[in-house]
Amino acid sequence: MEIVLGVFLSLLAGVIPTAIYAAVIWWFDRYEKEPLWLLTVTFLWGAIPAIILSLIVELVLGIPVSVLGEGLLTAVVESGGVAPVVEETAKAVALLGLFVFLRHEFDNVLDGIIYGALVGFGFAMTENVLYFLSSLFTGGWGEWGMVVFLRAGVFGLNHAFFTSLTGAALGFARLSRAGWGKWLVPPFGLSLAIAFHAVHNIGASLAELSCMTVLFSLLTDWGGVLVVFAVILLSAKQEKKWITHELKEEVASGVLSQADYALTVSYRQRFIARWGALLEHGWQRWRQLGRLFYLATELAFKKYQLRTTGDGEDTKAAIARIRNQIMALRSEMG
Repeated sequence: MEIVLGVFLSLLAGVIPTAIYAAVIWWFDRYEKEPLWLLTVTFLWGAIPAIILSLIVELVLGIPVSVLGEGLLTAVVESGGVAPVVEETAKAVALLGLFVFLRHEFDNVLDGIIYGALVGFGFAMTENVLYFLSSLFTGGWGEWGMVVFLRAGVFGLNHAFFTSLTGAALGFARLSRAGWGKWLVPPFGLSLAIAFHAVHNIGASLAELSCMTVLFSLLTDWGGVLVVFAVILLSAKQEKKWITHELKEEVASGVLSQADYALTVSYRQRFIARWGALLEHGWQRWRQLGRLFYLATELAFKKYQLRTTGDGEDTKAAIARIRNQIMALRSEMG
């Protein structure tokens, strides 16, 4: 019975904080929510394939490292050298796949951070549950509580933070015309993710020598999280500027009305308008307004991409298609 309870509580301790963190990061993607199915796939990649791939590769690479013995040096090499490289690379595979094969859903730095964080949350959830169960079976409920507090609370954002650096770099490359931006920034972002991951792991491994190493890991982790948070706020502000600028001519051409434009450029007004539509006209109008705001935002982003990166005929065709969809939707809404 105690084993069943331990498994149940470990699952809850892994899932509930992850759901809260994921909801918060999803909320920050305010103007153009990424498709729910794609966010789910991204999260699941981190939760299952990335974990399995990492475990296999780490086991293989652990064989030559084992010649160092079972001391502190081996632990530092495995946790600070092998694990960060393997795990961040495994998580980055999903981001690279999105960037290459679903480029139309990868618009900017904020998208990269959202996708990267979701991969990290999935990875952390599965890894945490495994650690929770291990601590319970080896050290009892006291150790279990401490591990839950540290991994789900104090360091709960770590994997999301690490992988968001890779995602942000890919988002930067998405809007870059310069060769260095396209080819050098993504590997740099991955290297940063590995470096921060390594610093954290080494600090944890050396905790038995000095508690200051854990404090150093904590400062670098949360310092990095705060920097990413600032980038998120700046990216959201930049998105609003794109929407405001790129949609002005759509009003003049009749694709959008002035009222539609005024609502679209303000997240607060969008929120108020949709809930007002829901209360007065029901779910259909609520969905229609949401669709209108999404299409208008997508139109603004595509126009910006065309101006800055010269994406070419595919982007021009997408712009024309979105304009037609907006006008058809406005006609349907009356």
